[in-house]
Order: sequence, then C-alpha cells, then structure tokens
Amino acid sequence: MITYLSSALTGVVLLSGCGTDDSSTSQVSVQVPFNTVQPPMPNDGYGYDSDGTISLPDEPDTSAIYAQSEQETLSYYQSFETSFAGVDGWGLCVEPIEIPLQSVDSSLVYPLDTSSLERAVFLFDSETMQPIETKLSNDGRNIRIECESALESAKTYYLIVTDDAQTQFGEPLQADASFASLLNTPEKELGERTRELKHKTQLALDAYVGHFADTSKEEIVYAASFTTQDTYALLDTIVTENQGATLQFSPSPVTINEPIKVNTKSGVGDLFVKYAKYQGTLTSNYYLPFSDADSATCKLDKYDPISSCPDMYRWMTNKDGSHVSADNIALKSEEQSIPVDLYLPYSEQGQTAIFNKFKAGEIPTIIFVHGVTADKSAASLMMKDYVDLMSRYAVIAIDMPYHGERIIEDMDGNPVSAAADKSYFININSPLTLKGNLAQAVGDFIALRWALNDFTKTVPEVHLVGHSLGGIVSVMISEMTQPKDNKPIPNPLELTTANFVVPGQGLVNLTLSSLTLGEEMADSVKASSDVQRAIAETVIPDQCQPDDTNQTCMDALDHYRLQSTANNNPVSMLEDDIFQALVPVLKQGVQTTIDASDPATKVSRQVEKLQPTLLIEAKGNCGQECELGEYMPDAVVPNDATDNVMTGTEPLIKALALEDITSDVTANPGSTIRGVIRATVGGHGTYLFPYEGPMDESGLPAQEISGEGYSSLNTQQEAVYQMISSLGDEITFGDEDLGNVEGLE
Repeated sequence: MITYLSSALTGVVLLSGCGTDDSSTSQVSVQVPFNTVQPPMPNDGYGYDSDGTISLPDEPDTSAIYAQSEQETLSYYQSFETSFAGVDGWGLCVEPIEIPLQSVDSSLVYPLDTSSLERAVFLFDSETMQPIETKLSNDGRNIRIECESALESAKTYYLIVTDDAQTQFGEPLQADASFASLLNTPEKELGERTRELKHKTQLALDAYVGHFADTSKEEIVYAASFTTQDTYALLDTIVTENQGATLQFSPSPVTINEPIKVNTKSGVGDLFVKYAKYQGTLTSNYYLPFSDADSATCKLDKYDPISSCPDMYRWMTNKDGSHVSADNIALKSEEQSIPVDLYLPYSEQGQTAIFNKFKAGEIPTIIFVHGVTADKSAASLMMKDYVDLMSRYAVIAIDMPYHGERIIEDMDGNPVSAAADKSYFININSPLTLKGNLAQAVGDFIALRWALNDFTKTVPEVHLVGHSLGGIVSVMISEMTQPKDNKPIPNPLELTTANFVVPGQGLVNLTLSSLTLGEEMADSVKASSDVQRAIAETVIPDQCQPDDTNQTCMDALDHYRLQSTANNNPVSMLEDDIFQALVPVLKQGVQTTIDASDPATKVSRQVEKLQPTLLIEAKGNCGQECELGEYMPDAVVPNDATDNVMTGTEPLIKALALEDITSDVTANPGSTIRGVIRATVGGHGTYLFPYEGPMDESGLPAQEISGEGYSSLNTQQEAVYQMISSLGDEITFGDEDLGNVEGLE
C-alpha cells in the first residue's frame, strides 16, 4: 500500500484549498492512455511467470518469497496494489473492469457522452466471438464495464474501445500515440515482451473486425485480450486431498440439556429443547501458514502489525514456497485437529442407541456454518427443530479459522480472534491471506463432509445450513461438493439440500457498501500504521522523520490531535480523503486477488446439477426510502449496491437462478425446490436472533426483542426445516407467517 499511499497523499495535499469547478467550454480531446511497459489492466500482454501467475514489470524474484531477508518481496505480494501478481489470471469482472481515460493537453476532466459507449465498448467471449452483456458508464477518468454475471474461469476475453465513443464536445475518443505505434511497428523491430503484447492485442482486433461487418481496425482506440484466473484449481485440489479426513467422538454426551419449564414458545436456541451434545475431533488438512505453533513469534502490535506477527499475513503456497496456480499446484499442508460439536436427540431410554444410529448413517445430519465473529456454538440457536424427540436429526458444527476454539493466541496471550477484530479473518492487509482464509474455511467443511462418510461407512443424508459469512462460505461449499462431471454416481459429497441465509457476493465491495461493516473497514484502513505514519510525516514532519519508528510517529500524531479541535479536524479530513483515494485501487486489487474465493465465481456447477437450494434474504419492508418504524434491507450484507451490479445478495440470487417463493410451494415431479424467500420482518441476524427491530433514529435497525422478531425467526427457521424434512420438495406457510415474507398474503 505504501507506493499508492504516497501518490494518494500527494494528490490530496495538492488539492487542498484548490477549487475544482471550471466553467471553461474550451474543446478538449480525450484518449485512452497507453504504454507498452504498463498497459491498462486486465491485459495478457503482461505475460505470466514460470509458476503460471501474472507477471508484473517490477515483480521480485518469486523463488525468494519466503526467505527471511526478503521482507520487501513479501510486502510486494501483501500489497493490494500488486497482490494479484500471485494469482494465475485476471479477475472475473466481479469488480468492474476499468479502462483509463485522459484529457489531451489538459488537466481538466471531462466525462464522455455515456450514450455513445454502447456502440463503442465491447467485451468479447473468445470462444463464441460474441459480445457479452455489460453495463457501461464513465466519469472522465475511467470507462467502467460492469458485467451482468461473473466471467468464466480460465477463459480468454477481448476488450475493444472504438472511436464511436465521443466526448461531450462531439469529438471521437482518440488512441494514444503509443497504441498506434504498437500496431504499426513491424514485429521484427519489437522486443520479445512487446511482440507478445502486440500479438495479444491483435487477437482482440480480429475479434471485433470479424464480428461487425463494415468495420476496420483503424476505428479501434484501445484493445486487449485477457485470461481469467482459474477459480477452481485450488479448491478442487483441497477437496481431493481431504478425502482421508476422519471424525472421532466420545460415545457419551458431554451435555444433556434440560429445557426451561415455561409455557411460552420462544423459537430460539436450546431453551425449550432437550438434547444430547457430543464433542469430537475432525482430522484434516491445514494449508494456512499461521497456527498455534507460531504463537511464540506473533505479537499483536498496532504500530507494526505485519512485522510483529508475520505468519498471520502469509498465505497458502506450494511445498517449495512458490505461488499456487492451475499449472503449478503441490500444496504445502499439515495435519490439523478441529473440535466438533454434535447435537443428537435426547432419549429417555439412553443415548447409546441413538448414537449408534448416527454412527451407522441412519440419522440425517445438518452441517451448520456460522458467521463472522460467531462460532460453532451458534448451531444451538437453530437446531431446536432437528433434535427434539420426534424429528430425529443430527446437527454438527465446527469453527472457521480464527473463530471459537480455533482462536490463536499471540506471545502475550492476546487472542487472534475474528470476534475481537474481523480483519484477522477478513485480512485486506494481505489479500492473498484473505483468499487463503476463505479457501481453508471451505476446505474444512468439505473435509467434514468427507469425514461423515468415513465415520458412518456409508454416504449419509447430509444437509447444509449457513448464516451470514457462513452463508457466503456455504455457497462455495455447495459448489465444491458437486461432481465435476457426471461421475461418480452416487456423489460421495452429495448435499440433499443447501440452505443459505443472508449470503452475498462481491466480497470487497459488499463489505465497503455495508451499513455496518463498511464503516468498520474504513476505520481499519484509516487507523492502519501506513496511513497514520504517512499523515504524521506530512502534518508534523519535525516529529516524524524517516528514521523514526511507527510508534514514535503515531504517538506524536495522537498527541497532536488531542491538543485541539483545530488540530484534530484537519487530520480527520485528511484520513477521509486518503481513504477515498485508496478505495478504487483497494477494490480492484483485493477483489482480483480473491476472486477464486468469492461466491460470485462458485455457482456454475450447482446450477448445472440443479442442487436443491433455499436462500433467505433480509429484504425489509421499506419503500423507496426507509422511514422510522420500517424494517430495513440487510444492514450487514447489502442486497445490492448502486456502484456495482455484481455486489450483494440479489446478484447471487440471479447467478444461482433461484425462483421467488411467495406462497406454498411443492416441487414438480422429478425436480426439487430452488428458490428464495425474501423476509420482510427482522434483519440480518433474525434467522438466529429475534432482536433486530425496525429502523430507529440512528438510521440502523433497533436492537430490541419483539413479538414480530420472534415470529419472523420462526418463519425462517420453519422454512429451512421444511426444506430439509421434505428433502427439498415442499415449503408451506401458515397464518403466523403472514407479513414475514414478501408476497405472502
């Protein structure tokens, strides 16, 4: 982040106090800036390293990335500016593609005529040679290409921009002289890398001319070909390598829960259900470089977080330390033991018979996947319908990394816990680490699914339920349990139903767009040591010299801010300005790096195999604008985002091809339910908790327990229960559900 932060800070300071309004009507030409060393991204002209990952001009020698003396090399791949050099292809348009614009001989910025873009900007599929449906816009600095769905994994696409794009003055968009020179220079006069860039560019030119009659290459002002990263190779390997995962349980329960003796039906938790809880261990593969064994070398330190706990910011690699790619994959791993909670029905005749039935695969099992900051104990909030005496189901749960019993302590005993700080798991300080954290979580639950087969010596009936981050991860779990082809039959990882509660896609912009998580992420970036030191060097340079430590600079800045409001306010404004300057690069860099661990790229197999699926969205009941007393759309995982059609729950619903459920539904013969319920009462947490109320004066949901909250919770839990108990065949509603589901009357 340091390189971009420096330029961002310079820009912010230069703009301070300067007017940005200019009433000039002078005609200004606009071009797509281009150079052969660093052409606009995405672009296969950059080439690929020997390990199969994107090659950037200033990239260090990847063979040394884990040498202790190569901290600068590590930092290169940790920075969101360059972390995607560690993946094997470009992004899948989960974050919009941006093509830069530049006013010619002018510092002024003039947007293009948006209406002209439809006939001038194209994204071609290299196999069909057909343009892909996109949403186009521009702000004078970039042309933004938003895709209606994620591009395909490991596939080549062509970008074309023609001079049919016009400025607001009616002038055609121009090509940079360097782009024209590349096309017109004979190949024998070009270096090897530039020849390859020209060849890749020529493929895009040919696609355009071949598709449109009466066109010529002279119309083209920019062109590029790019290949998307393989979003399945890593997880496919993890799935295969976890086939040997095993489960062990003590045959005696650790808890016999006694229900509270009252007459009120709560609909929550384990208060009114008698059950037996068992504990066990899942043995599987661990691919992350940070574990309990690294506690002695980890110290949580806000002044130097990465150097003080280096392993937490490293990422999955191959055994030789190289980056993982589709053509270079031999994962480094070690064996791990994960604590497991198992909930079984209580029996007055003793638990042995029920446990033996579970061990024989005769009790259907629900795998529960918890959300961020929660842990496996959250399963107790949804298992009431499954483990009562009549239902005869099992519920099983494990913690994700950095959650629950998988929290790692630093050398001082401080917890590296997502509950304490979400950024330990959602680690944007090292995007490759975030990608790995998500992949490890998916792999752990796939391992649990494998282990259920081993434990029962059969392929038992298994269902999946995930909430919040657990819903996000569950979409990917469901995808990776699908067979890659029509064999084997039966599928050893089959999920009878998959149930996703308040999930979403496009994780970086999702987080930034969230009413709650967005502010947390912004505060985290602003408070980072890089940002705070950069501000200190600018505002109080006499107290923060290059040789001073981060602690010296940051403490001096804190002291300066506390002296007066006149000191604090400009620093706060500077923080805000820097964050806004960083956001575009942060979104592009982090999302490109983690595309392989985003639900947006993990839907095609489950859609093709018609995986029985129920998704619950927190829709709320607001009109165009929310007013006091109305239930808001999801305040944690946004349903959509104004700046990207690929962000949120709604585009995930579309990608999964789910149908609206607004009344009783029974699947047609030979098919199963694949649908979405849009909850109008409650909010993000209502599937588990009844306390998310209508919007209050804060502009957020009130945190209050209400009868409406209980009712909506019961509606949601009952819908998932019916989906599971009917094997994906039927969901019905009663009078008590009226008002809780959109369209239900």
